[in-house]
Amino acid sequence: MMCPSPAPLVVTRLPAGGGGGGTVAKQKVVEVVPKHLKADVAIIGGGVIGCLTAYYATLRGLKPVIIESDGIASGASGMAAGILTPYTGSGASELLALSKASLKLHVDLVKTLPAETGVDYGYDSRPHLRCVFTEDGAVRLKAWQKARAKEGFKSEWLSPLQAKSLSAWLTGDILGALLSEIEPTVDAYRFTLAAFTAAERRGAKLVIGRASGLLSKGKSKAAGVRLVDGSEISAPETVIATGPWAGEAGAWLGYPVPVKPQKGQMLYLDLAHGGQPKPQVSLGGFDTGGILLPKKLTETIVGATREDAGFDRAPTDAARKDLITKVSRFSGRIMDASIVRQTACLRPMPADGKPYIGRAPGWDGVWLGIGHWSEGIHFGPLTGRYIADMVVDDKSKYDLSAVASSRISA
Repeated sequence: MMCPSPAPLVVTRLPAGGGGGGTVAKQKVVEVVPKHLKADVAIIGGGVIGCLTAYYATLRGLKPVIIESDGIASGASGMAAGILTPYTGSGASELLALSKASLKLHVDLVKTLPAETGVDYGYDSRPHLRCVFTEDGAVRLKAWQKARAKEGFKSEWLSPLQAKSLSAWLTGDILGALLSEIEPTVDAYRFTLAAFTAAERRGAKLVIGRASGLLSKGKSKAAGVRLVDGSEISAPETVIATGPWAGEAGAWLGYPVPVKPQKGQMLYLDLAHGGQPKPQVSLGGFDTGGILLPKKLTETIVGATREDAGFDRAPTDAARKDLITKVSRFSGRIMDASIVRQTACLRPMPADGKPYIGRAPGWDGVWLGIGHWSEGIHFGPLTGRYIADMVVDDKSKYDLSAVASSRISA
């Protein structure tokens, strides 16, 4: 998202019938962008939060413009594991309580987006096993299970023999495992692309360019966005959804925005080349780390690191070795699999483990959808729907006070 800003507007569209699996076919339609555009809503950031906000805004009759300095889903939204669970980030109880609403929105979206856009984003639901290797790990996992049960999360404790009967990939000397079946997955890139495509067909536009500041009337009334090339997007409402770069918005808002990048690396396994069947159950090491995640449309994923590396997005040998070591604890079969690729992206990590969603403190007409950490894909629909509701009605049926942007002090 940090590249220079070309002038043309670039809209990504799928050919008819595209997006059924494998590589997503796409083409770029380049149009001339005037120096000044008008929009109902200016959305800074073309990741999953920005695209879903644009989608829900178009459902409310608005014509948004997305401002993105690289391309749709060019950051973490295009490289995320795509697990629809809130149990990979902070685990804050207030955040977990919002999971059911967002999962329901995902179910609604999968009924409409693929048919409307031609983009199959691989929504899939299969069992997940959290494995433990130590007595302390077993105690903590059972306590975790008890706490989650109070939130309505259903799971079942399995013996090593029971767990291994579910997956030939589970070969490690575990003490037990927790089985759950309500943590679906999607292909993160295709999901974000589907949201954008649906929004674009309803009148949303994409401007490729880097935002340099907010336009305002007086000191705190939003009037749009200024780009580094001098272009301006005039709009009465502006949404900041800039992922790990959200901290830059502090200079625009007049106070620090407590979001920083966290590097995450993943491996993709070529199981067909090695003659191994794809796992039918996803596996994770609760007390050792690492996850083995089969996907419907793409290669099986091995993930994921959590690194404080600033804005460095280069894959490393150290991360690859670390991931293989962790996953081999519960699945020795990974040693016979070929690694087809390795990716690295930046998650937007909030200071207190929860996103900042809602009106920007001290501003009228500026909205924040930032700091989703590793849960952007999961909570994207809830965030986008909430912001669109607030922009139109100044109210929403969803109570997001637990993740309110007012936690950022102005």
